[in-house]
Amino acid sequence: MIISFIFILAGIGFLIFSLIYTKNRNGLQANNKREYLNIKKNKKKLNNLWGIECIDNQMITINKNQHSIVVELDSIEYSLLHKEEKLIVDRELVSISQMLKFPIQFLEIKRNIDIGEIIDKILVGTINTNEKMQEYASNIISHLENLQEDQNLFERKNYMIISSFNNKRTAEIELKEFYQLLKYHLMNIKVNVRLLSNEEITELIYEQLHKGSSNKVMETIEKGGLELYVT
Repeated sequence: MIISFIFILAGIGFLIFSLIYTKNRNGLQANNKREYLNIKKNKKKLNNLWGIECIDNQMITINKNQHSIVVELDSIEYSLLHKEEKLIVDRELVSISQMLKFPIQFLEIKRNIDIGEIIDKILVGTINTNEKMQEYASNIISHLENLQEDQNLFERKNYMIISSFNNKRTAEIELKEFYQLLKYHLMNIKVNVRLLSNEEITELIYEQLHKGSSNKVMETIEKGGLELYVT
């Protein structure tokens, strides 16, 4: 009788242990699955892969407290200007320096000019034109191909990265107001400026992380190749 009672208690104890173990195991598997799905979801966000919180409204947000805009600006050959032009440039640069109140970084990029892409555009643009236009296009293409054989062709791009550490809404207002003032002063010395779009900022960051790559990151995203991205 006693032995039977002991076996019954042991059986009940084993059943309770099995139920607890199964519940804990299922909970652990559920947590692991949720964590995996969260990681997979985060990997699909290119900005997360780069350590950037977001890129929206033409502004980059890093670590929730640094907000930046990226301005592309033309260069100016100061040494080629005559005296009066230099005075105007000096005056505008002094005005710009007096209104500076944000951290600013400058970035200069040298890119190879893709002759093949230019040639393709010429061919497409002259498909339905007359014989003279096609002959003219053929001459231009030959000239471009000769240039490419003689030397590598480059273009230089200059960027100004302007940052604010205020809250996001305030930072966006003050950075874009500053951009408008900057644009006004630089236009006075015939220097064109423009604010990069979200897509252009993304391409610029990708280009700096993968120098020499000819891939277009926006095309990669559109084709669903983001899951294969490796930093």
